[in-house]
Formats: sequence, structure tokens, C-alpha cells
Amino acid sequence: MYVFGGKESNTGTVDNDNTSWAAFHASRQPPDARVICPTSLLPLFLESAHTVAMIRHSMDVMKNAVEHLNPGQTPVVTFDQPLFALAKQIQWKWPESYGEDQIVVMFGGLHIEMVALKTLGDWLQGSGWVQALVQAEIATAGTADSFLRASHVLRTRRAHQVTAAALYILQHRAYNHYCLGETRDAEDLPEFEDWCCQRGEDIPQFHYWATVLELELLVLVYVHSLRQGSLMMYLDALTELVPWFHALDHTHYARWIPVHLKDMAELTTKHPDVARKFREGHFTVQKTQRVFSSIPIDQAHEHNNACIKGRRWSSWAH
Repeated sequence: MYVFGGKESNTGTVDNDNTSWAAFHASRQPPDARVICPTSLLPLFLESAHTVAMIRHSMDVMKNAVEHLNPGQTPVVTFDQPLFALAKQIQWKWPESYGEDQIVVMFGGLHIEMVALKTLGDWLQGSGWVQALVQAEIATAGTADSFLRASHVLRTRRAHQVTAAALYILQHRAYNHYCLGETRDAEDLPEFEDWCCQRGEDIPQFHYWATVLELELLVLVYVHSLRQGSLMMYLDALTELVPWFHALDHTHYARWIPVHLKDMAELTTKHPDVARKFREGHFTVQKTQRVFSSIPIDQAHEHNNACIKGRRWSSWAH
């Protein structure tokens, strides 16, 4: 992430200063054959999904569909946060039919990204960030204000990519200015990271914006894990995000993501076949053969839902 902010790559693959975050990281991925995941909609549910009866029914439909297509395969079902909570309670209440040893319940990755961006907005509320974006002509006042609520995921993510790059560059400019003003020998000067820690202890404003950069990079690492299909990076990023959800009152995600992390930690023993596929990147969906383009299962679900707008809810299998 820091490499993108400073364009300090020694690979020689990206020289254009206008290279996007996604294109930069895609250029650093090894070329490999990408298998496109087939997706399809199952019969639509016209009733409200936020009931135990409907979630149980959807899990029954998933089990039957997977058993018909690939006998013996463990079903993997993805839900957003409210439905994930219902599904987990169903698994605990009826372990004989829906237990964790029979169905893998996943937390929607897109919805986690959305709440992570909202968490960033909570941290930046009242900081002057919105006004800075407007003065820099990055966005209009209304659009910049919507970034605090993450009303549009892609635009909000891009705003934080720009902010992270700007903060990183400003940090290095300040460090270089400090080094030029020092009379000590170069070997006696503090390293950049040590200098940042010292400035953070001395200057609250420096500490605040350094924390903004840290949180933005953490969210981008999470998105990176999805695009790359890296399970270990995904779990590490989620583990670091949970304290932020607690601190900024995203209570439901702070409660239920640890349950999801516990499920992922137990995959190797409960579902070794699923664990192996997840380590290969199949906890995400590959819709194209381009590198660095995997998306979470619930985002692929949303793409399918866009084709049938106006219906209440659909169930989706991967």
C-alpha cells in the first residue's frame, strides 16, 4: 500500500503517475489462468427474508440445489449482517439439520467494506476532510459529504485512495524538510517510521491524520484481499478492523464478525475441502479473466439482483 502512495516500485512495471490503485496492484500480480465462476439466480422469494422461517427455507433450497449439482459438496451460503445473525442462530438452534458441520455460512464481503467505509466517515466527521476535498476540486460539496456515509462505495473508496496517497506524500515531504533542517550526520537521523511515531506523540493533529492514513490503508488492504482472493490477508484485515467497529459503535458488525472469523478458523477441521478451495481464492467470485478483479460473493449477488430490480429478495449459490 505504501508503495502505491509513493510510487517507489522497483519493478519498472508502472511509470504513469495517473495509474489507478487497482491498475497498479494488478500490474504487480503474476499472470495466471483465471477460471470464470458461473453464477445463476435461484427462484425468487417474494416474502420478507428477515424471518427464521425464510432463512431456514433458503438454506434448505441451497442444500438441495448443491446436492443436485454436485453430490457430497458442502454448501456455502453468504448473507449480509442481519441475515447472517439469523442464519448463525439457526445453526446453533438446529445443529442436526443446519449445523456448522453441514453448511458454511459466510459474511458478505461487500457489506463489510461498506461498514468499514462508514467507520472511516465516522472518524473523519468534523475533521475538515470534506472541505479539503471540495477545495482541491476532487468532489462537489454534496458528493464529498456523501463520502462520510459511504453512499456510493466506488466513489468513496476512490476518495480514500486519493486521501491516503496525499497523506503519505505530505508525511514524506515533512520528513524530508526535517532532515534538511538538521545539522546532524545522516546516519544519526531517525528513520521515517521512528520520526512519525515521535511527531505523533508531540503533535495531536499529526497523530490524528496518521491514524486516518492507518485506517484507510487497513480498509484498502481488506479490499486488496478480496480482489486478489487472498484468504490469509482477508482474515488478517478483518481481525484488525473489528476493534474499529467496536470503537465507533458499529455494534452488530463488531459482534458478528468475530463469529465469522471463528468459523473460518475452524474450516480446516470441519470442512477441509472448503478450506482448501478458499485458500485458492474461491471465497470470492471471478467474473472476468483479468487479474486483481475478484469480488465478494454478495457483490456478485448484487450484480444479479440489478437484472431483476423490483423483486423483494433472491437466493444465490456459488
